Amino acid sequence: MEEIKVKDVMTRGVLTIQEKASVREAVRIMADCNISGLVVTSSMDTLTGVLSEMDIIRVLDQDLDEVKVEKIMTSPAITIGQQESLRKACQIMKEKNIHRLVVQTESASLLGNAKGQICSPSGILSISDVIEQLNMPDKVNE
Repeated sequence: MEEIKVKDVMTRGVLTIQEKASVREAVRIMADCNISGLVVTSSMDTLTGVLSEMDIIRVLDQDLDEVKVEKIMTSPAITIGQQESLRKACQIMKEKNIHRLVVQTESASLLGNAKGQICSPSGILSISDVIEQLNMPDKVNE
């Protein structure tokens, strides 16, 4: 049986937020779009991290208009290529104790600079995506 690729399971249409944005703005985007995380970029579109619901939970006792995303995001963002196997992606999430990976195009590594990787994600792979895939009959029985 052919191994499942990240590109076959990932969520497309990545939403980003700049690292200097307020956590309140991130909450608004996440609530409006019914998502649990955002890719964080610098003002120069460099991938700098990932913001999750758990990151936000940790600062609920603070003024969300004053706290900046860069102060609470997980950084650096952990990435994976879209041609990698779902098995490898799950292994990375388990080892790093994270719930999502930024999926990069295969050429993304060529777009990096001294400060980091240019943000060109093709998707996000979350644990929810993996669970949904596991629920599909005859897809993961290897």
